Amino acid sequence: MIPLASPDIREADIDVCNQVLRSGMLIQGKHVTSFEQSIVNFAGFGHCAAVSSGTAALHLALIALGISSGDKVIVADFTFTATANVVENIGAECVFLDVHPESYVLSTDTFSKFIKDGHAKGCKALILVHEFGFPAEIDHISALAKAANLFVIEDAACALGSIANGYHVGYHADCACFSFHPRKAITCGEGGAILSRAKSLIEHIKALRNHGITLTENGTDFTKAGLNYRMTDFQAALAVSQLLRFSDELKRRHELAELYTELLSGLTVIRLPKAHPGHSWQSFMITLDNHFNRSAVIRKLLENGVQTNLGAQAIHRLDYYQKRYRHAEDDFPVASYLFDYGLVLPLYGKLTNEQIHYVAGRLKQVLSDV
Repeated sequence: MIPLASPDIREADIDVCNQVLRSGMLIQGKHVTSFEQSIVNFAGFGHCAAVSSGTAALHLALIALGISSGDKVIVADFTFTATANVVENIGAECVFLDVHPESYVLSTDTFSKFIKDGHAKGCKALILVHEFGFPAEIDHISALAKAANLFVIEDAACALGSIANGYHVGYHADCACFSFHPRKAITCGEGGAILSRAKSLIEHIKALRNHGITLTENGTDFTKAGLNYRMTDFQAALAVSQLLRFSDELKRRHELAELYTELLSGLTVIRLPKAHPGHSWQSFMITLDNHFNRSAVIRKLLENGVQTNLGAQAIHRLDYYQKRYRHAEDDFPVASYLFDYGLVLPLYGKLTNEQIHYVAGRLKQVLSDV
């Protein structure tokens, strides 16, 4: 079986975690600090706060930027539901926008038209998603957002290593939020991080993640109504070890994505994802023609030893959001199509070229049979 994703956890990574476990110092400590600095070094700028998940990162970013009940937040409609859930959980309202059919992210043209048509009035922030690691045009979109007095949060859950306009994601916005779930290129089981050029924002988030504790000359005080969103030290140790070789992982993912593109480019019943030199290729999602039953394709590929899955959700069509906002299915037609016909293929650094050839071959056969 070729799984959809497979973490690259090595014996050396496990040894580092064992050292932390044996030390008895398990909660947020020196390894978390080391991981935060490693992310800053890798990105080449800013300040970082490591937290318990990518969702926690988004939640803390909204709170730290002052987004609260009654505010409106613009969200790409094609994403994992956590992007919208954090907005709902602070009592704010989601305003959805459709995405590009090949990059799967919000385009500058769509966002510019949204603003020119006056729809940004009353909105407080934009959460821009770099879906599957494709870098959206954050420099242009952020400039438009700032002119409209909007905060910009990058949902970079899939985008560690993605480069937008010459800079690592997070540079052009108020902050970027990352995930280290097992489907991601670096994982520590769960875990997340917030990266920003604004030191004051990260210091605020660091207090919020730890019950609102602030160090004073008289010891500690609780200066904010904080949360417990800390990352454990053994999680951070596992992540630091992987980050040290992450450049090699990124290079390999680019090679495998190029091989997929070469092998599948003549297949007229699918659409390939758009390439970009700054893409981190967390996932490789193709789009099937609409005469296919995707569930049948997934089942047949599994029978042939290949695990695949849908890509992300069209948020407006999920039960909670459909009941809350009452959008029609075709209000966001691209997101709806991607939700119904997107198919993610296995992609991770441990895959061999032979395995990619096998996946591509089985896909061609299954699509000719179903």
